Amino acid sequence: MQVIETFVCQLYGKPSHTSVDKVRYDKVRQCFKGKKGILSNSEGVDLSPMCPCQDVFMLHIQRANFQIKIWRASSSNFPDLPKPENYRWRLSSSVGLEIKWFS
Repeated sequence: MQVIETFVCQLYGKPSHTSVDKVRYDKVRQCFKGKKGILSNSEGVDLSPMCPCQDVFMLHIQRANFQIKIWRASSSNFPDLPKPENYRWRLSSSVGLEIKWFS
């Protein structure tokens, strides 16, 4: 997991970092540089290119792992797939299978 996290830090322009939380911290500080307070005025600041926090990042990885398991079993007539709930999905009675975005 650490190798993947380091790689994602590089994708977000911080090759010297090994923690997505540290990258987030640096990006927020950079966005609000010169402002009085981080929470005082967020007008005009675009946080959409922000990387996920470590907790959400791990959920993304587990969901991607589940998708890979499905693809790898696609050539089998009767694939033996694990429960999606074990890979950070939720089974909802109204919607069906939905993404668990946060822990």
